[in-house]
Formats: sequence, C-alpha cells, structure tokens
Amino acid sequence: MSRRTKRGAVAWRGLGVSDGIVIGRVLRVQNGARQVYRATLGEDEVERETRRLRAAVRLSRRQLLAIKARAEKELGADQAYIFDAHLLMLEDRKLLDEIENFIRQERANAEWAVKVVADSLLAVYSKIKDEYLRERGSDIEDVMQRLLVALSGGERSHAHLLSEDAVIVAENLLPSAMAELDFERARAIATDAGGWTSHTAIIARGLGIPAVVGLRELHRHARTGDLIIVDATQGQVILHPTAATVEKYKATAARASRARAAAAEQERAPLFTADDKEICLRANVELPAEYEGVKKFGARGIGLYRSEFLLSSRGTIPSEDEQCRAYQRLAELTRGDGATVRLFDLGGDKIGGGANDAEQNPALGLRAIRFSLKNEDVLRTQARAIHRAAAHGRLDVVLPMISDLRDVRRAKRIIEEERARLEKEGIKTGSVRIGAMIEVPSAVLLADRIAREVDFFSLGTNDLVQYTLAVDRGNDDVADWFRSLHPSVLQSIRRTLEAAEAAQIPAVVCGEMAGTPAYAVMLIGLGATELSMTSSSIPRVRRAVAEIRYSDAREIALRCLDSDTADDVEELVRNEFSARWPRLFTPETLPAYKHKK
Repeated sequence: MSRRTKRGAVAWRGLGVSDGIVIGRVLRVQNGARQVYRATLGEDEVERETRRLRAAVRLSRRQLLAIKARAEKELGADQAYIFDAHLLMLEDRKLLDEIENFIRQERANAEWAVKVVADSLLAVYSKIKDEYLRERGSDIEDVMQRLLVALSGGERSHAHLLSEDAVIVAENLLPSAMAELDFERARAIATDAGGWTSHTAIIARGLGIPAVVGLRELHRHARTGDLIIVDATQGQVILHPTAATVEKYKATAARASRARAAAAEQERAPLFTADDKEICLRANVELPAEYEGVKKFGARGIGLYRSEFLLSSRGTIPSEDEQCRAYQRLAELTRGDGATVRLFDLGGDKIGGGANDAEQNPALGLRAIRFSLKNEDVLRTQARAIHRAAAHGRLDVVLPMISDLRDVRRAKRIIEEERARLEKEGIKTGSVRIGAMIEVPSAVLLADRIAREVDFFSLGTNDLVQYTLAVDRGNDDVADWFRSLHPSVLQSIRRTLEAAEAAQIPAVVCGEMAGTPAYAVMLIGLGATELSMTSSSIPRVRRAVAEIRYSDAREIALRCLDSDTADDVEELVRNEFSARWPRLFTPETLPAYKHKK
C-alpha cells in the first residue's frame, strides 16, 4: 500500500522481515519470466522434443549445483539447503514424467508442457493455508523458469555489477536470483510479494540485510537509480525521499547502530523494568538460518520452535532420526536455557494428498493436535525423536491448538508411552516437560483446568486474535477487524496468565504482539513475564522494557481491560504511552487508531 508524501515522495507499507534502515539507489531486478506459446508437433518430432527437455534438465542441474556451491561459500550450509529442494525437483521422476507425458499425449512443445505442469502445481500451492508451505511455491516457479531459459539454450544470471548502495527492488525475488546477487554491495531488499517465511526473508535474515516484502506495486513505480529508503524496522519504503527525510533517516540509522552496539554489550544480562520486574525474552525460530540470531541477540533460549519447517518441499514427514538430529541441534544450541518444540501444526492443507485436501475451512478443520491424534504414527515418531534429543540438552514439547482436556490427556499418554518404550529398548532419553498452546477461546475458558494438566502454557497471540475475533489474519478484506488490542483479546490474555499463575506454572507469550515494543509493554502490564519473538526483535523490545515501569504498564493495562472497544484501547494506549515514555514511543510506533469518527 502506498501513500504520496510531500514533493513527490511516495511511502509504501509492507512487512519488515529483516530489521535495519538503508538509504540507497534502486536496482530494479526482473525475475526473467518468459512468454510461452504453444506449438503443435508432428509425430516424428515428439521424441526429439522429449530429448530436448532432458538436455534442459541436465543444463539446469549444472547451473543449480554451481549456485548451491556459491551459496555454501557465501552464506553457509544453513542457507544452501534451500537449493537441495530445487535439485530434488529436477530429479523427481514423477514430475518429469508428467511433463514428458504431456509432450507425447498433447504433441506440445516442451516449453508449453513445462508451463502447464508448473501452473497446475502452483495452483495447488496457492490454496495452502500454511504460510511456510505456501511460500514453497516459489521453488517450483524458480525451477520452471530455469527450465524455460535452458530450453532456449540460455544462461540465467543475476550477477549484477551493483553500486555500493544498491537496494534490490523486485516483484518476487526467486531463491536462485537472490543467491546470485553480490552480497557485498546489496544493501537492502524490497519486493512486491513475499512473506515472513519466503526465501527472500530467510536469506536476508541470514545475511543481516534489511528487507521489506509485500509492497504490492513498488516494482512498477521504481526505476534503477532512484533514491530510496528502506526502513525494515517499521516495514516502510520511501521512494524519491526529500532531503529532509533523508537526513531524518540518517540520524535514525545512526541512533539504531549505537543502540545495537550498546545492546550487544549487555545482551546476556538479566532484563529488568525500571522498577525491578524481571522479564525473560526468548526466541521464536523455525529455520536454520535463524539459529545464529538466538545467540547474537541474547535470547534466553527458544520459546517456540515451529517444527513444520522439517517437512520436505513435497510435504512428507521426516523420519525419526532426521527429526532427532534437528531437535538435538536445538538442545545443544540453547544449552541450559532450553528450547520448546511445538508438535507439528499440520493439517489437510499442509500435507499433500488425502481426503483432507477437500476441507472447506482448514483453519477450523483437522489440523494441529487434532491431526496428530488422528495420525498417531506421526505423533509417536515425533515424540520419540524429542525424547531422544532431550538426552543432549533441555527440551520441552508444546501441544498446538488445544481446545479441551481430552486432547491434552490423550497426547500426554502417547508421549509418555513412547518414552517408556524407548527406555525399554535401552535408548537414552531426557526429561521433557509438556505444555499447551492457548490460542482458541475454549482453551481460554478452560485455562484453569488445563493448567492443572500441563507443565507450562504457550500463549499464541496470532491465532488467539484470529479465533477470538473470527477474523482471518491473512485476508486483506477483513484486515481492519484484526485488532490485537481488542478488549476481548486483552481479557483472554489476562485470564490465561492468571490461570497459569494460580497453578504456579510458567506462561510464555508468543507471536507478533510479543515482538512489538508497544504490545510487549501491554503484555507485561497484563502479567506476562516471559515473551518469545523473532530474534531480531529482541533488542528493541529489550530497550523498551528496560525503560518502562511495570507499575505504569499494569495501571494502563487494567484501564484498557475496562474499555468498550478496540478504538478506545488504542486511543488510551497512544495517549498514555506517548505521554509517559516519549523517548520510546512516537505516533508512528504505536497502534494505528483508524476507526475514530
């Protein structure tokens, strides 16, 4: 979304996926999409066309091996794994047979066959509700574009000679195009498409390059050489900024740099509010590229590990040994601080095949703990892997989307059965605590009873807001109804935290609210003492927490609980926060107060 500012400057709002501020010059990158036409072949041309396809596959494979080697050298193995999925696609006999069969049966040219098969696959991926798996459609697009170029005998390259302040602007920067960039000169990235789990976001975070995605039509309006500001911390991009705006952002970037340096010196120190309330900040992770940030930003362990990333690009469940290796790495990474593994949040929209694909509303269907209990073999395999990995460090497990006590008890029984079975087999295990994700209204209403059955709570604010307000957080048409500070949401959070306190169990608050300074202060006021967020969000939340008084935050939060509407809460927060902590909060950093008439 864009808005025109003074003297021709245009500001664009998107999603900041890798923090930082950069002032530079646009380098406009095309994805290299090719116009494809259909040609009808003669009978004697069909076999020659399949041979041409196979030659293009071989050429594409050589190119990808070279890209992967460079990525390993420049980014490390944690980033280069992305291209294993691309290579597997080029070795997928079922996929290649589908393209060859189309050539033979339809007597169509290879380019058209590749396009038809790719479009069919992309249509399936576009309907997947899970953001991480949906973003894997870019892998298909990338490989198919490479095949189309190879069929023309060409080499695709984005190894641009960049200026030293280049800001890459693209519609959707495909993974291999990203890996071919000059990382020494690419200062920031801004794309029309993409989300938090897109490969652009993953690589940008791994490199520490500021990036904003989801900017809609920025690519169409930007031209190479244009002056541009990327403020990934606020999710904003400004094209053609005025001299005054440039100076303002230079000063902001300088302050941020000094703050990061100061934070680095005290990143492992205990965190207290100004009136000595201790707050613990943990990290949310899902991809190897994010592991470095856990230590870099001083996270006190991993508060939420989204294990779905372990699924392959084809949507298959990893083996027990594969899972065990991944969880062991987490345990060793976090040492005494520990990591909490969320059981696979899977459903019919996240695993290929099966009757579940036809679900009308997967968000309310057979997913998360329901899927695991319906598919006990999946749960048992994951439980065994976690127990084995826990022998190498502290690991907890959390049950996603709990809605009643029956599911908690069934899951606990299965997890304990697998621990006992491993012990009987003579396999070493570690102690594993079991917690519940509180993210649906029924769990909030039963929070006091659930608290007596588990060792801790993980309060998932993203889904809690979605389910409490019946608003799809991925649907732009109802975005104005997704209000994190809605009184019912605040009351749900408070009720959950009180239930945990009464049962004397920890409660970790996760999600976007935890990683946003203003919301984090509200959560602390509601009683939260443990917050888990993206690693890169920790420094700014730490700074805010250290400067506020818990007593002030609590006073404001209690007043918000008595408010009638989200508008009332947002107005109260904006007035009180800016008055009490003007150095921390400006109108731009506080919740948008959009609905006041």
